Amino acid sequence: MKTNDLLTTARQYLNNPDAAEPPPFDAQGELAPLAAFVFDLIRENRALQGIHARTTDYLRKKIDQLLVVIGTIPLRPEELDDNSLLGIDPIGIIAESFTQILDHLRRTNEKLELSMDETRAIFESVGGGILVLADNKQILAYNRKLQDMFACPGESLLGKTCKDLICKGNQSKDCVFDAMKKSGRAAVISHCTLSDHHYNISATPVKDKNGEIIRAVLLYTDISELMTAKDDLADEKERLSLTLESIAEGVIATDTEGRVVLMNRVAEKLSGWRLGEAAGKQVCDILTVFAERGGKSCLELFSPAFQEKGETERISNAVLQDRQGNLLIITISAAPIRRRHKEETTGVIYIFRDITHEKKMEEELVRSSKIESLGVLAGGIAHDFNNLLTSILGNVALAKRYAPPDEKIYQLLSDSEKASSRAKSLTQQLLTFAKGGSPVTMLTSTRKLLVDCARFASMGSKIKCEFSLAEDLWNVEIDEGQIGQVIQNLVINAAQAMPEGGIVTISAENIVIGPGTGLPLKNGKYIKIAIHDEGEGIDSRYLDKIFDPYFTTKETGHGLGLAICYSIVKKHLGHITVASCPGGGSTFFIHLPATDSAAPVSRSSTEKNLPGKGRILVMDDEDMVRDVAVQMLAMLGYEVDESAEGKETIERYKKAADQGRPYDAVLMDLTIPGGMGGKETLAKLREIDPGVRAIVSSGYANDPIMADYKNYGFRGVVPKPYDIEQLSGMVSRVLREK
Repeated sequence: MKTNDLLTTARQYLNNPDAAEPPPFDAQGELAPLAAFVFDLIRENRALQGIHARTTDYLRKKIDQLLVVIGTIPLRPEELDDNSLLGIDPIGIIAESFTQILDHLRRTNEKLELSMDETRAIFESVGGGILVLADNKQILAYNRKLQDMFACPGESLLGKTCKDLICKGNQSKDCVFDAMKKSGRAAVISHCTLSDHHYNISATPVKDKNGEIIRAVLLYTDISELMTAKDDLADEKERLSLTLESIAEGVIATDTEGRVVLMNRVAEKLSGWRLGEAAGKQVCDILTVFAERGGKSCLELFSPAFQEKGETERISNAVLQDRQGNLLIITISAAPIRRRHKEETTGVIYIFRDITHEKKMEEELVRSSKIESLGVLAGGIAHDFNNLLTSILGNVALAKRYAPPDEKIYQLLSDSEKASSRAKSLTQQLLTFAKGGSPVTMLTSTRKLLVDCARFASMGSKIKCEFSLAEDLWNVEIDEGQIGQVIQNLVINAAQAMPEGGIVTISAENIVIGPGTGLPLKNGKYIKIAIHDEGEGIDSRYLDKIFDPYFTTKETGHGLGLAICYSIVKKHLGHITVASCPGGGSTFFIHLPATDSAAPVSRSSTEKNLPGKGRILVMDDEDMVRDVAVQMLAMLGYEVDESAEGKETIERYKKAADQGRPYDAVLMDLTIPGGMGGKETLAKLREIDPGVRAIVSSGYANDPIMADYKNYGFRGVVPKPYDIEQLSGMVSRVLREK
């Protein structure tokens, strides 16, 4: 029993390392020595365990210290048990650790050299100049590109400062390094001029573990070529802008969605839209274009399908309706805008030109051609008709000489004479169309002509003429009969447009025509006459044809009235137009060349039945005209001979001179078909007798020679048809001249 108690107490002591002494145990007898031995053994075991623990702790601590110093050892201390620790070889461990260190250093050095080579390659291959600066701006490193940029190849820059070396030419005085230091982060100067070059400079800070900037890496990028390209682009843009503003065509550019992005001034003027208003709007809202007057809209030019086709489209004689609703005739072309060397479409450009004036000029030429063609026929008819009338008027005048004034036959002859005189005015209208015909002009008072003609034309109608004439109205050199006919025709048309009566307003003013007026007239002074009625107006469909021969909207009209007006004004180097709209009446505008000269006092150019004496030679190819002229001159008291053409006239004139009985005057027809006419005959007669008195007569009353006879050597002119009074007065006047 005592023995078991001893073992239990020994286990308690052994398992309790904190107990310095064994628990109390009463050992008696033979157990006393055994108990003392057991407890001593436990004490010694504890002492040995303490020494072992201190030894292993010491070894682990030293191994850890060795690991800190060397950085590596060929074992892991945490994986060793106490017995393994007690058996290690410290010298061997250190030797093997140094071997590992050397291997590690070798590998690390190789990686470092490779990394440095890569860094150097990057450093040198960067397109810009690189500069590494210390905190005091001293140069720590740089690449060859930087040396080349600042013209210092082969020169060492280390230790120098960037301020004196590189930034001495900085015109902007901005320092990217200072900006970086101030902000504590990367800084950029987008444009800096150094040594006549342009640079983009960036500075990136390098910081220590405390966040303090210890150096900086500067990157210099030469943007001189970019700046030159930018300037070239700006110059090109300016040239493009000047080109767009100087050309006569309107230009509109759109994006791929059809939105307006660009317009020049011509496009603004023609469309009525300003770029600021049109930008971003659909082009079809800005350009309302029709294929022709009254035709379909040219929407295909503005559709996405057009861009996909990729072809340039052109439409001639299209109609543009501007913002105010005005219609212009244009040519328009559209072409996709493509990127260079690519198939990508970036938009569409529209180019259009106002050809309204050109079309009007073309219409004028067509109209003139029609009238000229008609004039060829009209001139021939008028010539023959005037010859007939000359014979009729002459014979009637002769017959009246043999009839007592109080008899019925005299009255009948007078009526025939009046009818022939009315027929004379008809031939005058026909002669207006004669090709090459010119008016017989004289200086005329515009004011008097307008008032007299308008009042005469309005007699017997329900209209009233009101005048608005400038006080200082210039005079004109015109054929009074022809221009009077124009005024009368227009007033009569106004009266017909207002069958129930109304006001016809006639106005006139002085104007000066200069460039850009759009009128087919030479620059200079003009009288502008406007004749306005309050009638129903003219349908816009007919305005372009209103002056065409035989065109009329009246059931009883013959279509020659306005055509005659057009031809007369044209031959006076003027212009006539019309403006009208249904329900708003019509206004005819006439432009006639003006002069500052004062109109002379009018005087009669004829004298009645003056008796005469002298020898007269009459040349005319028409027997009936020649016969009646001979009889009228003989009745007036002259001695008269006759000839049918120029050659015979020259022979008679020369023979009479040789015989001492020269002719006092020669009355000659201007045109002799198949023979020598008046102009050629006079030239021959003047060789014989420079003082020959020649009077020209022609059925082509508007021939240029008739209008300017004196410059051709004639002393007088008698247009056909003429009566005895006109013939008598002209012959008498010519014979009185020295």
